[in-house]
Amino acid sequence: MPWKDWQHDIERQFNPRAWATDVEEQHALRGKLSKAARERLKGTFDIAYGDTPRQKLDVYHAGNPKAPIVVYLHGGYWRVGEKEKQAILAEPLVQAGFPVVMLGTDLCPAVTLDTIVEQVLRGIVWTAKNAQRVGGDGRRIYLYGHSAGAHLAAMGLAEDWTKHGLPADLICGATMVSGIYDVEPVLHISVNDLIRLTPDRVNALSPQFHPPRRGVPLVLAAGAEEAPGWVAQTTEYAEVCRNAGCNVEVIVVPHEGHFSTIPAQADPAHPINAAMIRDLNRLN
Repeated sequence: MPWKDWQHDIERQFNPRAWATDVEEQHALRGKLSKAARERLKGTFDIAYGDTPRQKLDVYHAGNPKAPIVVYLHGGYWRVGEKEKQAILAEPLVQAGFPVVMLGTDLCPAVTLDTIVEQVLRGIVWTAKNAQRVGGDGRRIYLYGHSAGAHLAAMGLAEDWTKHGLPADLICGATMVSGIYDVEPVLHISVNDLIRLTPDRVNALSPQFHPPRRGVPLVLAAGAEEAPGWVAQTTEYAEVCRNAGCNVEVIVVPHEGHFSTIPAQADPAHPINAAMIRDLNRLN
């Protein structure tokens, strides 16, 4: 597989914290911006969608009940992360007229990656079935994720939603930023001390081998300052999606890294926001 081209530097290539030099600075900035955005936005917070304390979601209302609903999935390599610290990403979407649901889940090692995927699917089902409460069109769910959250969004694209009593075309599109789509490298780096991925689960949990079920519009993005092995995950998965009939736009944002891209997306004119809102308006 292509990731093996970077085996000599595998920790830095596939652990963004090992590559980036601005992790804590960017996390602090994201938290500050999201706290302010959370205070500005009209929302309903900490709604339970499952039976554990972390299975809660935040809804940012947009006052547009006919709009597709954006479901956002945060990063953190499935080990860390809080939905509250992502609100800055909801603001440009709400301003454009699209309601946003931000999911929280349990984390590794308390649960397995399989369980996290199951919880994400449960949260999406909740969103579709509670669209009136959210204030959007529950027949059209648009997935959005960063890093490990992009992986979870890709798993949602591959899901058969009829198994959940929902339309096959429930997912109308997605934006996935700096994602990991072939999880095999995780077996060989330090993050697996907590993720505890096993070789027998790699194929089932790798969107690279499970393309989207429908040809929906996709935005796949990465930062030009990210490790080349990590960026290659995006370009390889983009090809899988094109072969599945998706209209894919790949954006490699100049001068941005894995962690700096989220604060930068506070700007509604950021290229990722612009592409995503363009697609959402077309779906609308």
